[in-house]
Amino acid sequence: MLIDFLQYGLAGLSTLLSGILLFEYKKRATLDTAKQAEQEQKHEALVQGVVAMLRDRLIDTMDHHIEAGWVPVHKAEAVNKMYVSYHNLGGNDIVTQTYQRFTLLPHHQGDDDSV
Repeated sequence: MLIDFLQYGLAGLSTLLSGILLFEYKKRATLDTAKQAEQEQKHEALVQGVVAMLRDRLIDTMDHHIEAGWVPVHKAEAVNKMYVSYHNLGGNDIVTQTYQRFTLLPHHQGDDDSV
């Protein structure tokens, strides 16, 4: 009788423990999925924020120098790095057209007024 109780009791206990473990695993997986979705949403928001700031800075800087008719080399290099980052993050549109005009600017004032 005691042996039967132990035999069935241990079988039931292992089933109960398996069920508890499976429940905890599913709960953890659900939390991980929710946390991952939240992290992806935050990452996308950060990317879009950086793209927006780069776009604003690029347009302001390029418009200023296009209007001036020239750009110092160090500014052209900085704009190039910003544009590459902007483009790699998915930004495009009018900035590309402006950047193409910007790259034609001379690096010394008065070298060329035809931009």
